[in-house]
Amino acid sequence: MEDATFHFRDSANPQEVTNLEKKLGVSFPNDYKEFLFKHNGMEMFNGVELLSTEGIIEYNEVQDFPEGYVLIGYHYDGRYIIDTNKSRNGLGYMLYLDSIDDIEDAVNLDSNFEIWFDMLVSSNGTKYWEVSPNIQEYYK
Repeated sequence: MEDATFHFRDSANPQEVTNLEKKLGVSFPNDYKEFLFKHNGMEMFNGVELLSTEGIIEYNEVQDFPEGYVLIGYHYDGRYIIDTNKSRNGLGYMLYLDSIDDIEDAVNLDSNFEIWFDMLVSSNGTKYWEVSPNIQEYYK
């Protein structure tokens, strides 16, 4: 067994997040912005990384995603993406994409950032959506 490690980055200020949204032409959901205000990225489980505002800019420059899709992190051999076009609906904007797949092959995690993060930590960094995908029952 291996100990889980968490490394939180220093917080982003509101201006950094606003600049990020302007640069990418998106509006992030509030739960994700709150994360950036507190931690501005992190590394956990020795293979999961949530990017900082600077990392988001850097890594999204080389992605070929449609408008509104933003890479926010990595999961060992895959990527986490927010579909900001759907984020106004509350759920259904977190996506997972294997490293070699196109955006059309993304798995909709049927959750917001808060639920996704909680489920990921609760499952010790495993791909919980492959085992228990019923997110609609989460808050019941």
